[in-house]
Amino acid sequence: MFGAKRKVHTIGDSTMSEYKPSATPKRGWGMYLQAFFNPDSVAVNNRGKSGASTRTFYETDNLWPSVKSQMQPGDYLIIQFAHNDEKCKGWDVYQYNDSLRRLGQDTTTDLRGTEPNTTYKMYLRRFVNEAHELGVTPVLMSPVCRAYFKEGKINDEGRHMLSANKNYVRCMQEVAAEMGVPFLDMTTETQQAFEYLGQEYCMAHYFNCGDKTHTSAEGGMAVALLAHYLITHSTELAELASWTVSPSEEECAAYSRRIEEAGKRAAFSASGMAFSLHVDPARAVNLLGTKKGYLPIELEWPAGEIDEVANRYVEYTLTAPKKKALVIESIGLEVRAKGGDGMNIHINAGFGEQFRDVATLYENTALPKNKPVKVVLSEPILVPAGETFRLRVLPWHDSKIQPQKDKYLILSPIEIRGKEIK
Repeated sequence: MFGAKRKVHTIGDSTMSEYKPSATPKRGWGMYLQAFFNPDSVAVNNRGKSGASTRTFYETDNLWPSVKSQMQPGDYLIIQFAHNDEKCKGWDVYQYNDSLRRLGQDTTTDLRGTEPNTTYKMYLRRFVNEAHELGVTPVLMSPVCRAYFKEGKINDEGRHMLSANKNYVRCMQEVAAEMGVPFLDMTTETQQAFEYLGQEYCMAHYFNCGDKTHTSAEGGMAVALLAHYLITHSTELAELASWTVSPSEEECAAYSRRIEEAGKRAAFSASGMAFSLHVDPARAVNLLGTKKGYLPIELEWPAGEIDEVANRYVEYTLTAPKKKALVIESIGLEVRAKGGDGMNIHINAGFGEQFRDVATLYENTALPKNKPVKVVLSEPILVPAGETFRLRVLPWHDSKIQPQKDKYLILSPIEIRGKEIK
């Protein structure tokens, strides 16, 4: 009935996501989970997505359908969301916007927010039900806590409890009990670990990526180790636990080094006919092109963004000939933040209409105001014959207090150089 390997699929946000070591110091814990499973028995399919909430993962860019297409009976699905569901301070964004309109106020442009007792639960139930329909065992895992220390303790917001009635962890646990699925309390586990190690150690070793949400390689491996602990101590996950391994500290370090080395190594070298071309932005989803540059179509950047928004991007596309593959050897473009500080970007690559095999090639979380920044991406990328390569620039504005207007992202056409091979 089952193949040689079962798969453990992981869906979540940037705390779980894949990152390219050459692009950023951030590392999601999902990158390291395979180290804790017997590779002959289990393959981890980490599909965490930066900037995703339950709503956007379910509804945007074919993320959830593409994961479902990879699932087989007997697989497991670990579900972990909340960081981006909290974008409207515990309100559902559509209800929040309705209330703002009634008051005659501007609405928010960040559409990720869910209310924990209603829409957050609704999307969790959808993931669980649709996994069950495919013969897959869903596991609800609460989110990694943020390093929001106060007097040596993680505060309520760091534990995803925005108020007594807006507690995302409690609501996830209630869905697990209601639907009879395993619940793993990663929030409490990371809280206890971070408090034991202390703020100074955590910020120096686990959260040294410029914020209090995203972990480094050391932090990502530490969270993956806690995931292993939770799985092996769950009475409901005895089968999954039977496929785990317990690597030594040296073996964990070696696994982490392999990720770093593989992520910084050129993947292809090829001979063939050289090409060079310029590609203008082909598509702008939820962005408005003006003479000043690009900005959200609602004309303002939302407050509280610390990461990309999956459905807000400018896209460049390149399609390989039907009978010839392309090796992209370098990509160059120029970006400029106009109107002040606070603009950030990711440059992600993917393939096809579903934007498969996504990788973040470049990150800049400190674009200087009104100064052009030249970006050169020089790691080779193979574009199979007939395939469409998509390069997406995903901007966000780090405004912690209130939405910002008159801030623009200006992009040049990109120059792509490479070779055409048979």
